[in-house]
Amino acid sequence: MRAALLPLLVSLALACSQGPEPAADTHTTAHDPLVVYVTNEPLRAMAERVGGDAVEVHLPTPQGIDPAHWSPEAVVVARYQAADLVLRQGAGYDPWIERATLREQRVVDTTAPFADLLIRTGAPTHRHGPKGEHSHGATAFTTWLDPSLAASQARAVGEALADLRPEDAAALRERAAQLAAGLEALDARLARATARLSAPPIYSHPVYAYFDRRYELAGRSLHWEPEVPPDEDGWRALEALIDEQPAHLLIWEAEPREDVVRRLAGLGVESLVFAPCGNRCGDDWLAVQEANVARLEAAAGTTRDD
Repeated sequence: MRAALLPLLVSLALACSQGPEPAADTHTTAHDPLVVYVTNEPLRAMAERVGGDAVEVHLPTPQGIDPAHWSPEAVVVARYQAADLVLRQGAGYDPWIERATLREQRVVDTTAPFADLLIRTGAPTHRHGPKGEHSHGATAFTTWLDPSLAASQARAVGEALADLRPEDAAALRERAAQLAAGLEALDARLARATARLSAPPIYSHPVYAYFDRRYELAGRSLHWEPEVPPDEDGWRALEALIDEQPAHLLIWEAEPREDVVRRLAGLGVESLVFAPCGNRCGDDWLAVQEANVARLEAAAGTTRDD
């Protein structure tokens, strides 16, 4: 009987018209931390940095799963429903929210302030080894890989928290401004480093659209996974790209296999990790972004003080 009821419970949690009533507020005084649910790691880091002790931030996506391709089960949807604030990535990243009965006034789309800057795509469906087939959608969603857009998202987080805690609004906005300034400093460093690259990079995966546009790189993308060695068709595809236009740098989402790195080096192509970090990736997200920038500076022969 319990197994038979489970699909019904999930359906009820996600149905727009017949979902369960939102859970009662659990934080009703100004002295309690705001319960904030987010849909990816960048927003978790931003909310914690801006909110400080005033927030209790949750990212329930299981470790090792890309939040962009995850839909929560009914019990997790209920937690989002009960939250004081839901910070979403938007840009097609978290479509399950459109089907959930979340209170609209408590959901903030952090990419809405720059909706006119979103990149429309037509990426085909493809397979990620055992992960199955999926498409990267009609809108590129990894906006935070352009730090200037990430800075806008940080300010949106500050405004959302300030609206809920007007007595702390000045401090929240100040911390959001400091975070945005730090991201803009990373943007300036990346601009200097990418300007020194001798040729456009190749990306292991088509998730770098905002990064590529921001720094006017005109790079090309493969569909390679760091943990899966390319087959010979994959290597031929890379060699065809290099024949069309020289390339000396392949940018990966995570550390690639050593045998792949060695074969790339034989083609004159250096491997560099620039981790998007959509889900928790072992360190603070901001520290990961700093490490990304430092690796690119090293590859380009620049430093943070140039």
